[in-house]
Amino acid sequence: MIQMKKIFTLAIAALTVAGVGAQERFMRIHMADGTSETIKVAEVAKITFEEDGDAPVNPGDRRLVDMGLSVKWAAWNVGATTPSDYGNFYAYGEIEPKTDYSVETYQWINPDYVEGQFYDQWEQYYKLGATFTGTNYDVAHVKWGDLWRMPTRREWIELIENSTWTWTAIDGVAGCRATSRINGNSIFFPAAGNMVGTDHTHDQTGCFYWTSSEYEGDPTVECRNYRANMDSSNHAADGYDYPDVGFSVRAVYGEVPSETIKYTAPSEPVDLGLSVKWAPFNVGGSSVSLAGEYFCWGETATKLYSHRYNYKHYDPLTDSHVNIGQNICATEYDPATQCWGEDWRLPTPEEVKELIEKCTWTRSGYDAIVTGPNGNSIRFPAMQFLSYAGKPSGFLSPINSGYYLTGDGGTEKWASGKPTENEVCTVLKFYMESGIYKLDDTTYRGMGMSVRPVYAK
Repeated sequence: MIQMKKIFTLAIAALTVAGVGAQERFMRIHMADGTSETIKVAEVAKITFEEDGDAPVNPGDRRLVDMGLSVKWAAWNVGATTPSDYGNFYAYGEIEPKTDYSVETYQWINPDYVEGQFYDQWEQYYKLGATFTGTNYDVAHVKWGDLWRMPTRREWIELIENSTWTWTAIDGVAGCRATSRINGNSIFFPAAGNMVGTDHTHDQTGCFYWTSSEYEGDPTVECRNYRANMDSSNHAADGYDYPDVGFSVRAVYGEVPSETIKYTAPSEPVDLGLSVKWAPFNVGGSSVSLAGEYFCWGETATKLYSHRYNYKHYDPLTDSHVNIGQNICATEYDPATQCWGEDWRLPTPEEVKELIEKCTWTRSGYDAIVTGPNGNSIRFPAMQFLSYAGKPSGFLSPINSGYYLTGDGGTEKWASGKPTENEVCTVLKFYMESGIYKLDDTTYRGMGMSVRPVYAK
């Protein structure tokens, strides 16, 4: 309450009225960053002072600053109302502030983790994905809405490299001013320090801000996330920390960057004598290496690991899965179409069933060789699926099965009868060692699986 009272006093003191001639009166608003704005008094209906700095804003609001970069930047922190206000501290992926920033209070902790028993240390936390900008793990997006979101590490680096940095103070609060070398505009970052457990450290000596990007090291080594750190001499986004500590958040305004990679498609599909022609290799593969990449159902970008908490179509706020439709063939959710172009799409269950029933399946190692009625054949590598550990689920033994996506959303219930609520999809599964190849419509959507497209023309 003391800090909020300070905000009210500064805001009121900043308003002065100047008369200009006898006909019009103007209001000059003096900003905390040293700039001012003049408005005709006749155009002002009312003035309000907001207690909640998390209120949504619009692109014309003065809180949006154009630094001449790929995104616009907010003038102050999430939870703040002025540039010098600290705002709130947030643990990584959490959307509410708290008093204790520790492992015990972290929201995305694995409740089954026991040190030294089965789990590796990095599995103490639920890893939330390579980036969660614009998702429901993103406090800037959840609180401010629209195109506001947490900046990625790349966007922080863009700001750092294209700005001149000055250690200064506003309203008696020390911090860093970033002045754009592109257009001369500037924003201020208060040295709010950070929260570790219940301790407020580096107050007035350092600025610590979360990026929305996960540490790019081996996902099975540790769970850490990149941060931006500025002080009187250093300005970088190379450091990384455990997710339970509390840092400031500064929002940016702009579209979420696309993670979709365009891969080279085959020059010609393979005609097996069926109703559709098939690709000779997987998405992300080639004629030399057929295997390719793993994709979750309805996602068009690859990941290092896959599970519920980094699945794009899972909503952590409601603990439910988003309904993106029952058939995603040739849509924005089809990885074949998005990665290879409109000539390709995921197969339907009927097309896979035709592949199973009208073709001859033979084993080559653990792979499947599928020969059509006309004698032509294609090879399906046994890639199994991408697990939370970032490796195929059978990495401790030979990979002996294949999981291939279709465009179908699967049944509405598990075999046990439990409602799935948009959790499952239909896939081609094969175990050539056992001579099994079948359709399964109760496979979890958040598993990373192979994609073998069919020709859409």
